[in-house]
Amino acid sequence: MTKGQTAPRTVTAGLRQRAWWILRNRKETTLPQLLSTLADGQEKDATSNLGKYLRALERAGIVSRAAKRVPGNDPTSNGHIRYLLQIDCGSSAPVYRVSQNAVYAPDTQTLYPMDTEVRNG
Repeated sequence: MTKGQTAPRTVTAGLRQRAWWILRNRKETTLPQLLSTLADGQEKDATSNLGKYLRALERAGIVSRAAKRVPGNDPTSNGHIRYLLQIDCGSSAPVYRVSQNAVYAPDTQTLYPMDTEVRNG
């Protein structure tokens, strides 16, 4: 490189941002599908991280649980919860704000308050 040139910008995105991209693209997903696509072993407790994020999006009404589950791999499994996208908030992932008990969508600058209870599916 010559003087004044800079290296190409590398775009990095966190686990939740990448999960949001997949959810927007597929319109529905399960936690194991997200983990098999996104988790490469470098993340710290990816299962817990994405599980909390999906539940926060559900409580805010951005995603919902499908009535029917996807069959699990184990014979005694109840199956995996299918999450369906209800509100497309734009390309930037919604941010779970614990202090406000809400989810903020940066693209639309909308704050989605969370319900006090999660619906079982």
